[in-house]
Amino acid sequence: MEENTKKDAKKSGVSIRIVGICTIVVAVALSFFAFALAGYIADTETNASASERRYVECNAAINNLRAASDHLTTEARLFVITGRRECLDNYVREYEESNRRGKAVEVLRLNLANDLEAVGELEKALAASNELAEREFAAMRLAADYYGEDDLPDVVKTNGTDVLQSTPEGDARIEVAKDLVIGEDYDAAKESIISRVESSSEALLQQLDADLDKSKSTMQALLFQLRISVALLLCIVMVFVLALFMYILKPLSRYVERLKNGEPLEPDGAYELHYLANAYNTIYEDNNKRIEQLRAYAEQDPLTGISNRGGYDSFLATHTRNIALLLIDVDNFRDFNSVYGHDTGDAVLIKLAEALTTAFRSTDFPCRIEGERFAVVMTNMNTELRYAILNKIELVNSILADDASDLPAVTLSVGAAFSTEGMDDQDIYHAASNALQQAKQSRSNSVFFYGESSVVEV
Repeated sequence: MEENTKKDAKKSGVSIRIVGICTIVVAVALSFFAFALAGYIADTETNASASERRYVECNAAINNLRAASDHLTTEARLFVITGRRECLDNYVREYEESNRRGKAVEVLRLNLANDLEAVGELEKALAASNELAEREFAAMRLAADYYGEDDLPDVVKTNGTDVLQSTPEGDARIEVAKDLVIGEDYDAAKESIISRVESSSEALLQQLDADLDKSKSTMQALLFQLRISVALLLCIVMVFVLALFMYILKPLSRYVERLKNGEPLEPDGAYELHYLANAYNTIYEDNNKRIEQLRAYAEQDPLTGISNRGGYDSFLATHTRNIALLLIDVDNFRDFNSVYGHDTGDAVLIKLAEALTTAFRSTDFPCRIEGERFAVVMTNMNTELRYAILNKIELVNSILADDASDLPAVTLSVGAAFSTEGMDDQDIYHAASNALQQAKQSRSNSVFFYGESSVVEV
């Protein structure tokens, strides 16, 4: 049975187990891929943010470098021209405390670590800037002496000493000081510094722009792949849900309906359901066969081989219209058993069952309902066919009278009743039973029809 079930199941049906495993594998793979993409996107975003921060820092450093350089130039020139002490103090404060120029250069140097050419330009610009600062200090030292400023900061005192010693006192010193910070040489030196800074910073900014563009392109590509992965994962889930509905839920609902109706299952849906349906149908058929066998055994009289009381009840439960019910007793059967023995009595009952089966039609229903009492349900009968009943009983008696079997002769008492409108199985049984009592009380070997006043001897 199991081999047949497997063969039937293999004929058709998609294995939901295989579909489920494939779906899980693909979904897990897509999930890991999407997770990895999310990690790459996060890393790319971090790199892009770092590049943006570097870009902002470098821009700020370049601006600070220019602003600090212009501020130092302005304060040095103002001090030389006006002699105002606050200009000197502002210069020193910017140079020593704020030091925006030095900090900006350090930022640019760190970000240009991989570009040796740009770093070289920046170092040259820094050296030129230091030389320019020495000119500014020398100019301020000459101007301080000219304007009579004695209490000078240490950074001013230690710079420009040679120029101070080599320049005559008086107006010559202020003229030299002005020439140091206002002359064409000064402007050319400053322009050279600015040019070198812009050259190095331009290379840096171009590099940062390239890094940002690369990060954006990479992020867009990764985001596109992530969208595709999520869309594929959603499609996989939808396909699995659809397959689950089409191959599992929908066939199961049909299975449930057929089970409620006690019907065999029609194989449908997934391979597993095909297997289940075929296995159930095999069990269903075997069970029905067993039930039929049990029913037949339960409704068959073991002695005579014809139906018993159970079979009689089942048949009469569905056949109560246009029938005639005959209840048949063997006359004085207890005395017969006492005289001839139970074995002979059983042989007589078997012969009577054979006679009833032979004499009556195939559409009639002979059975043994208890002891020596038999019943015959004759279908398609009415009161006008009472003669047919008498003929059948005469034929039964003639079969019983045949001495070929060497069995003692017996006689029968018969009670007959025809079904009428409104009668159920109990009503017709009571009517036939009353008729049988009338027949037995009148004489042996007779037939009494319920509702009549005379007994017919056969």
